[in-house]
Amino acid sequence: MENSEAKWRQALGGKVLSIPAAQAESVVMVTDDGMLRCYSYAGRLLWQFDAQGKLTPFVSRSQEGTSYICKIDGTLMAINRSGRLLWTKKLSDPLAATPLIGWDGRIFIPQEQEVLCISAAGDQRWILKLDAPLALPPVQDSKGGILIALKSGQVLNISAIGDIQSITVKEAPAVLVDFSESVGIGPGVIVYYRNGNGEIIPFSGPSKPLPSISGLPIAAGRHGSQLAILLESGSLVSISLETMQIIWQGTGPVKSNSENMAFPLSGKTNTRPSILFDERGIYALRLSGAAGFTADGRRLWSIAIQGAASSPSFSDEGILYSGGNDWILYAYKLEDRVRLVSRSLYGPAPDGTYQFEKRADPQIVSDPFFFEETNIIRILSQIESLLNKGTVGPEEPASLLMLMHIASGGMHSSSIPFRLQPLVQANYRVWAIQLLARLGSRETIPFFTNLARNEQDSLIVSEIAAAIGHIGVDPEGLALAVYERIMHSGQYRQDERVLTAIAQSIGALCRFSGPPLSSAGIPYLIKLSETDKPPVVRHNAQQALQRLLN
Repeated sequence: MENSEAKWRQALGGKVLSIPAAQAESVVMVTDDGMLRCYSYAGRLLWQFDAQGKLTPFVSRSQEGTSYICKIDGTLMAINRSGRLLWTKKLSDPLAATPLIGWDGRIFIPQEQEVLCISAAGDQRWILKLDAPLALPPVQDSKGGILIALKSGQVLNISAIGDIQSITVKEAPAVLVDFSESVGIGPGVIVYYRNGNGEIIPFSGPSKPLPSISGLPIAAGRHGSQLAILLESGSLVSISLETMQIIWQGTGPVKSNSENMAFPLSGKTNTRPSILFDERGIYALRLSGAAGFTADGRRLWSIAIQGAASSPSFSDEGILYSGGNDWILYAYKLEDRVRLVSRSLYGPAPDGTYQFEKRADPQIVSDPFFFEETNIIRILSQIESLLNKGTVGPEEPASLLMLMHIASGGMHSSSIPFRLQPLVQANYRVWAIQLLARLGSRETIPFFTNLARNEQDSLIVSEIAAAIGHIGVDPEGLALAVYERIMHSGQYRQDERVLTAIAQSIGALCRFSGPPLSSAGIPYLIKLSETDKPPVVRHNAQQALQRLLN
């Protein structure tokens, strides 16, 4: 189909600046009137958020549906899947590209000459100053980190904890793609230059040339051992990374006169082209239109788009979203195939897990003097200092491991004989739990819920609930299940401190994640607001309900 009638269209209050971000059967976009708007895949306006200022042309969404946008004054904002502001953070400069989301919800924030990593709750993990400006928008790697190309000819692989591997390339690449060791070369990067030459560059070892292509590469994507490259002319080239040969060539969307691939894009509409390559096929997306191909080169569909303001996006439901200069959002249903993705309670599951605490040296907690009071104070003070400075970075794995041991009171340490009581005083365990909350992520939730399930100290249980509320996510519903168990236990049925902390935690989880988690959490808040509960518990539960409903 060279042209297709829109399945639905919706009038907007402004021109779309960002590439629409489709996820969880809905789509969000930034418009030039300072609004973030969200529509269902069927075309119903779900909500709109007024940023009260001009926005940069970038938006990204986490697995739980949180949207991250930035005002041109550098104010980063997190908006939950119901359109409510969660938090703001002032950056030194506005976004220079779309933020990328890590496996545990951490956010990689690209600025002109700086990359910042923060948790889903807005706590800074690390910051890196760059020696030169970005040459391309960052891309994700296969290990939960990011790849960055600089105008100086350096390509950086930055891990989730801020470790850096650097590669020097011939010149700033035109396209950059992650490369795993799936074809026996070793992890590295794929680059194509403006002259059409390309190479695979491992992080260790010699580079390997790729087939030259005739034209300027403008977008690329990889799926397994197959690479797809879109050229400025509209040609689409598919290359086997096993045979290092061109498999096939096709014709994708041609260039639009208003298409602008300059970088950075601050203050302009985002018209950068892109390649989406997944198990369904290869999708070339650019301002002038889009085309879909099977992996072996058969054309699935093509569509020409007139008057687009930003580049389109293609959803898991087979819908192409495009924002027009006429202030209208168009949705084209181009495929009936729905992408199959694993899901958690309220969104797609991440591609992997970090499990940083398992990467740390276990010897650091096997020292027989580890649980001495002076050593515990030293450890907690050092980690707190790193968190306060926002520089925990490479110390995150060791910090997680030590904090988990202190928070659990040493009960889970295999190097210490069986005990009936924890080794660590409650005040130090509380301190460790609070630091874990600031360091924590969705991957910390199972540790907290397991600890709460077996804990006898009401102070510790209440601090665990507060920590989960600060983290804000409960992707598998583990926290709600533990809270239900605690609420019905004889030990805590009337415990004001524990039940108040649970009410506050459920309220925070519901605010952060929105539905369907809030739909599961609200009945617990209603139960905690009943007359048989202590007055302070009822007050906090009712307050949490009001904040959700207002």
